[in-house]
Amino acid sequence: MKLKRLAWFIALFSVLTTVMVGQSVNSTISGAVIDSSGASIPNAEITLTDVGRSSKRTAVSNQEGFYSLPNLTPGNYTLAVGAKGFRQFNQKNISLLLNQQVRQDVQLEVGETSDTITVEANVSAVNFNDAVRQEGVSGRELNELPLVVSGGPRSAASFTVMLPGVSTGGGNNAFDARINGGLQTGQEAIMDGVSMQQGTMSQSGMISFYDFRMTPDMVSEFKVLTSNYEPQYGASTSAQMIVETKSGADAFHGGLFEYLRNEKLNARQFGADSRPIDKEHNFGGFLGGPVKIPLPGIFKGRARTYFYTDIESFRATGGNNRPTLTVPTAAMKRGDFSEWKDGDGRLIPVYDPQTTRRNPTFQSGLPEGPNNLPYLRDQFMGCNGGSPNVICPSRIQNSLAQAWLKFIPDPNRPTLLNNFQVQTPVPDGILANTNYYMGRVDHYMSEKDHFYLTLWHQRAPAKFNSTLPLQLATESFSDPQNSWVNRINWSHTFSPTLLNHWNIGYLNRNEGYGAINTQFASEFPSIKGVADPNTPPQIRFDNNNYQGFGSSNGPNLGNLTTRPTIVTTELLTWIRGNHTFKFGGEYRHLGQDFNSGGNTAGEFNFNRLNTGLVGLSNSGHPFASFLLEQVSSGTVQFRSVPAWKVRSHGYVLHAGDTWKINRRVSLNYGLRWDMFTPSYEADNRFSFFDPDGVNPAAGGLKGRVAFAGSDNGPASYGARFPEETWKKGFAPRIGIAWGLDSKTVVRTGYGIFYTQNYYPGWGGGVSLDGYNTSASFSNTLGGIEPAFILSQGFPQNFPKPPTLDAGVRNGRSALYRPKDANRRPYSQMWNLTIERQLPGSTLASIAYVATKGTRLPSAIIPINALPLQYLASGPTLRDEFQPGQAELGGVRAPYAGWAQQLRDAGCAPSVAQALLPYPQYCDGLRGLNENAGNSTYHSFQAKLEKRFSQGLYTLMSYTWSRLITDVQSTNPDANTGGGAVGIFSPFERQRNKSLAQDDVPHVFSAAVVYELPAGRGKRWNPSNAALSTFLGGWSVNLIQKLQSGTPLFFRVRDTCNIPSQFRMGCVPAVLNGKNPLAQDVGSIDVNKVLFDRSAFEPLDAFSSGFYRGVGSRVTNFRGPGFSNTDFSVVKNVPFSVRDRIFNLQIRGEFFNVWNEHHFTTSAGQGDNGAFNRDLSSPEFGKWTGAVTTPRNIQLTARFTF
Repeated sequence: MKLKRLAWFIALFSVLTTVMVGQSVNSTISGAVIDSSGASIPNAEITLTDVGRSSKRTAVSNQEGFYSLPNLTPGNYTLAVGAKGFRQFNQKNISLLLNQQVRQDVQLEVGETSDTITVEANVSAVNFNDAVRQEGVSGRELNELPLVVSGGPRSAASFTVMLPGVSTGGGNNAFDARINGGLQTGQEAIMDGVSMQQGTMSQSGMISFYDFRMTPDMVSEFKVLTSNYEPQYGASTSAQMIVETKSGADAFHGGLFEYLRNEKLNARQFGADSRPIDKEHNFGGFLGGPVKIPLPGIFKGRARTYFYTDIESFRATGGNNRPTLTVPTAAMKRGDFSEWKDGDGRLIPVYDPQTTRRNPTFQSGLPEGPNNLPYLRDQFMGCNGGSPNVICPSRIQNSLAQAWLKFIPDPNRPTLLNNFQVQTPVPDGILANTNYYMGRVDHYMSEKDHFYLTLWHQRAPAKFNSTLPLQLATESFSDPQNSWVNRINWSHTFSPTLLNHWNIGYLNRNEGYGAINTQFASEFPSIKGVADPNTPPQIRFDNNNYQGFGSSNGPNLGNLTTRPTIVTTELLTWIRGNHTFKFGGEYRHLGQDFNSGGNTAGEFNFNRLNTGLVGLSNSGHPFASFLLEQVSSGTVQFRSVPAWKVRSHGYVLHAGDTWKINRRVSLNYGLRWDMFTPSYEADNRFSFFDPDGVNPAAGGLKGRVAFAGSDNGPASYGARFPEETWKKGFAPRIGIAWGLDSKTVVRTGYGIFYTQNYYPGWGGGVSLDGYNTSASFSNTLGGIEPAFILSQGFPQNFPKPPTLDAGVRNGRSALYRPKDANRRPYSQMWNLTIERQLPGSTLASIAYVATKGTRLPSAIIPINALPLQYLASGPTLRDEFQPGQAELGGVRAPYAGWAQQLRDAGCAPSVAQALLPYPQYCDGLRGLNENAGNSTYHSFQAKLEKRFSQGLYTLMSYTWSRLITDVQSTNPDANTGGGAVGIFSPFERQRNKSLAQDDVPHVFSAAVVYELPAGRGKRWNPSNAALSTFLGGWSVNLIQKLQSGTPLFFRVRDTCNIPSQFRMGCVPAVLNGKNPLAQDVGSIDVNKVLFDRSAFEPLDAFSSGFYRGVGSRVTNFRGPGFSNTDFSVVKNVPFSVRDRIFNLQIRGEFFNVWNEHHFTTSAGQGDNGAFNRDLSSPEFGKWTGAVTTPRNIQLTARFTF
């Protein structure tokens, strides 16, 4: 069946017949009705009443006494069971949580039906129904546990860090959460039953909950399905993160609140001399209750309507952590680099690029090195010829760089790198001043129909904040900046055994970005040859983490991106005997609309090599190259099509059954089928690399740029996208629950789980090369010849758009989407869990949980790479063909005109380039969605949870785990040579397999809510009313986190001289028997180096030849552990007015209450974390200034009724 027909079929079938299952996040109560002898009671009448809304659900037990009430909204219920010849049974105070599967057996006593037995007891928390592992935090704890306001309003998803199976690397940021070894940011997010996938933006899960904040006053519960969930859930190789919004009830309830932070309440950051400005406010109000609609003629008096609304605002100035940057010293800005020394105090020479010449004694057959340099240069010696590393002022007085120098602040820390600590932290420049609106309306047409509509909206004005002076701001402002998340849900009961649930959701975010420094364009020179010379360019430095200047976003005009997403699902539940069947489907319309004007002023990079020497690894300085206008690479966007639309579609079908084999054993099994189309451009304005297509502009070699569709002549591809649509995403699920007794269950399960579409880079996987041109030029002569001189302007020898030709990207890069890239990444999950209900409403569980990830998103196998045997060719690989030269060193030019073509494109026509599989492309051609990653996760997990009763709630969890992987997240950054992934040749990709860079073997967390037993209605109640009021209403709350350290990784970045055509970096090994740690990580002195340079392969080894090192991607040595305690003290003052109860709550929340400081080492894709890990850096092993957040105190006032 064609995709369009399938789309129409699912949409029409879902709307007209409503017989498909979707993502129902509702709950189920089931069980058996028996007599005192244990015999089944058939035809018993079961009535479940929602206390808050007076709605009812009914069922009848079957011949074996079983009953089931699925598709229930979380809330408080009363269960009534009656049968002829037996006394009526009523159970009150049943608290049903989100997605909870409850078994509630009922024993009836012989007697008159007019007699009633009433009990008040909650249901058991033990799951006897399936193998799903799920954790969560309910409404009371969401509002009571300390939750910080930091960079945005409170987020209910932040409580993920407390749950078993969750690790957050070296810190405590929920955004970095891995769940049971899944990919970071790889979870699925669900709000009111509908996915929160953000179009084709590669974002869902935790990212969505951060982009679209769901605060505790908006949601009734937050739930995470961590492993082996039902077939109705999917689109993730990790967890399902679910929130259900709050709704109104029969009684009005509402409130006002203010959460306040101020720097005067904060501790001083470790290493800082003062407390920065930090003013943050989260304030608002909520109201919910009934709406009475007097239309008895239509609804016959059975209609009930409820509403709930929450309006919140967030305002911020500053922050509690001052970031540390690297800026040039005052001497460097004058051209004096005499302080530029290595870790042993030796001067790192800076050379004059105007003196470049070939070395007449160079021997090409020997490795490059200090004694065999291919090129020579003279070291700068000052105006007097006797001042090493000093550039004479006359050489730089007319440099365009002077325009930037006057705005660059001087260092305020005594180091060469990481030498500037920002005085005032910058809040989120996009969402720092934001208003949030959430509303929900529930309508019960009858006992059989329940509708509800949810609207969530966010809006923020433009903000202009920067860590540097605004003239140099790398940040952007956003205008417009608004979002919508909307839901419609409809539940219908055909009969007690046949129920239906349908929903549809819409999500979008409209954002237009612009560079903050565009308002200062008159302060900077116009760069000739760029698309927009009236906008400041972006300046970047490739080495030593030097802070860049400006943003590539340019003016805000026309810069607008949206991500419209429509998802519709349905639920049909059919109870037949001892079986509960679910059948269903889902359709996703995923979009991303662009209006872009970015990078029209250019992005210009400067590195060490343009003032260094090839073969002398530790030489040159990137800022010296900037002063001399030696551009190492530059890119400018030229557009003929400024707007385009990306589209993709997702289709899901699934079926499942829960079979109650007997009262002790339940078997659940099912099958899910996922299919996502590759992304495409709505009007076929889309180009990509075709590895098999003939390239006429490359002498007929294979490898061309192809254009989607059939309207572009010979360059047409003939299809809308390059991939083959994969239709074999069948995912079986099976689980069994065996109740050993009424309080103990053993559960086990296995399943396969396919993920949704991910397109790293946030562009939806679509390129407009040919329609638009990203013109780029790079340095040559092994990297020492600049791409161009900044004041001479951007070169113009490139095809101007539109150029719809197969060779349009020759000499440059191209988007590559492998033909098999649509084959979905997947994971296999299995677990063995034992749960036991303990006295005092306490649940204990232990589990073995494992996940195997396959075909995970990755960037580790570029197809345009040299095999390792060519390393033996030595420095001849850097020799460059001259125009018209047919052969060089025994290597033939790939085709006539090749050398000139590459030179015109700013790409060096070297011997190494000629040997590539696709020598016409100066790029590794890493496949977007190459999906070559793998991971293996094993864990032991334990949990002890006491539901809130007698004034106490506790949740304690412990995870002991090990994660082996070769990838990191759903948006991997190859960052060759420096990062944690993508640093090994694709011909030795097995070296990528190692511990995950954020692997944490031991994680313990605890959460406590405790009401002190004093005051009215408590154990200790003084007779004095005033004293009772003072002592009553107090509670203390706690969140504790303890975890071991993350593994360390080391690199050689700046002195790694392997030609880029090998697509690899340099990884130093720790010598046998050596410990790379120079200090005990449990008691670090930041004034000393943490790492011992002598424990590694010598740095000189990387200067001779093309030595890459034999180190592992991530070592087995670990950095310091992490611990954190958040604590709050709460005082409630209840009072009544005209029989209505009000409450005033005052709260003090202490985050990092003990003011612990930890030097986290779980760096991202190439960052150094808290300590420099680049063996070639003069700052190797030194503290970078990174440290965890100091203690901060948050004051809260809440008024509720």
